[in-house]
Amino acid sequence: SQTKTASLSGTTAASGGKAAGSGPTTTSTASGVQATPAGAPKAKAAPAPPTSAAAVMEEGKKPISAAQRTAATGSALSRGVGAKAEAAQPKAKAKAAAVPVRAALVSTGVQEPAPSSVLGIVSGKPVPAMQGAYPAAGTTKVGPARSFAAAAAPFIPPSTAKGADGKPLDVPKQGPAAVAMGRAAASGKTPIILGGNKPAAPISKKYQLVFVTSEVAPFSKTGGLGEAMDGLPTALAGLGHRVMVISPRYDQYKEAWDTGFWSSVKMGGKQEKVHFFHTFKQKVDYVFVDHPTFLERVDGLTGSKLYGPEWGKDFADNQARFAYFCKAALVAVSDLPLGGSAYGDSCVIVCNDWHSALLPMFLHAERAANPSKWAATKTTLLCHNAVFQGRFEREEGLAQVFGVPQRYIDSITYKMPLRVGKYNEKVNCINTMAAGLRYADRALTVSPSYAVECTTDPEKGVELCDLFTRGKCTGILNGVKEGVSPAEQNFVTKAQMTCGTFTAATADAAKAELKAAYRAQNNLPDSKGPLMCFIGRLDAQ
Repeated sequence: SQTKTASLSGTTAASGGKAAGSGPTTTSTASGVQATPAGAPKAKAAPAPPTSAAAVMEEGKKPISAAQRTAATGSALSRGVGAKAEAAQPKAKAKAAAVPVRAALVSTGVQEPAPSSVLGIVSGKPVPAMQGAYPAAGTTKVGPARSFAAAAAPFIPPSTAKGADGKPLDVPKQGPAAVAMGRAAASGKTPIILGGNKPAAPISKKYQLVFVTSEVAPFSKTGGLGEAMDGLPTALAGLGHRVMVISPRYDQYKEAWDTGFWSSVKMGGKQEKVHFFHTFKQKVDYVFVDHPTFLERVDGLTGSKLYGPEWGKDFADNQARFAYFCKAALVAVSDLPLGGSAYGDSCVIVCNDWHSALLPMFLHAERAANPSKWAATKTTLLCHNAVFQGRFEREEGLAQVFGVPQRYIDSITYKMPLRVGKYNEKVNCINTMAAGLRYADRALTVSPSYAVECTTDPEKGVELCDLFTRGKCTGILNGVKEGVSPAEQNFVTKAQMTCGTFTAATADAAKAELKAAYRAQNNLPDSKGPLMCFIGRLDAQ
């Protein structure tokens, strides 16, 4: 329980001690217990009860099993507060500095086309890592998204729509829709079909694509996974596919509304309620699994505390939390009506990292029990980082907790250390990522080179090289969502870029000026070489 400290500001303690602020004093609490003197070492907080939402994995200590948690509380999932919200950080204020509006820079020369090997990685047909590299792009000059958009520009008709001021609205010349038209032009098809109020681009195949992920920006994010799930679904929706993203509802997202849909899944022999919130943005259905095990976990905005109260500490019930999430995601795919109809089994489900890797196994078990169910569904496991595999010490009764036959648990049990490292003790553990690799139809990674590493390098594949190979691991190069542009005056002003706005044609001159300004500001010597900048993070793994 929390106690409030009595204020002694500007008074003298009743015992005749020093006035507040004149030296080390002890203040009385509401309970009458003396507080720790200033400067004294803080006592360690008592560990949370094993069934508490605040319980974390501790090295050398075996946590309570999901079956024991079910017997004690009636649920395999912990409820309540497990961590306090991170302290709000004040936004950094940019220095007030005048940035002149400059005339456009002049191109320094003709840009050389990108090497065909690079274009092949970006635009070539993906192939499994063990079957060789991507085919070269040959002589084609159509490569990155901007090139596709540029190819579409001559075909985009002027807009017939008008704004509030009566002036014609501009038709976007960049973005997913323009890229779709450029791809159609590159394949020899008529990129524009006029009909109704909007022009459309023909697409030979349209799919229902479902991304299941533990985080999706801007709603939740700890790193690259959340960012990738922000950009990729939007880009695919722009190509004409029906796209849904399913993620936990960690906070009360103001854009998402209650669907009114309720169902349940079996966990530990008991029914856990399933409820969803939904929003539709940029042609993507965002579905959030609403359950106390996610929403109540952090006392305030969750921030980066999706998996534990701090970096390196995981909530003790994470295995059960994300097993439930996978089961709930299947309910959303099969039963949740969106836009008048559920996605159903005629779709491709993309599971991201270990948090959603149990889904292919659950789907396989349901299909084995009922061959007509999920008959048309394909699943993939998209691995963003093979180091994080969701390893948990094997528990008794886990098959009942998951609601699958025992053979499934046996198939994902390995003799491995819980923490990756060849010198750590090996135990019988459940490898969650292995479940996705074993039962998904295909394995994917975020680049062709990473696919090669995961299938051939034991250090990068982290003891799962054989399963990556078995899943015909294919690397598809991560894209970049362009959130800002140096061609926009507003961005250049906020970023205080002394070179003014620039485009790809004038980038060389702009970078030379920026390099000179940076050197002068930081007293760096002159150099003919490039100025290399890295913005990101380093992780010991």
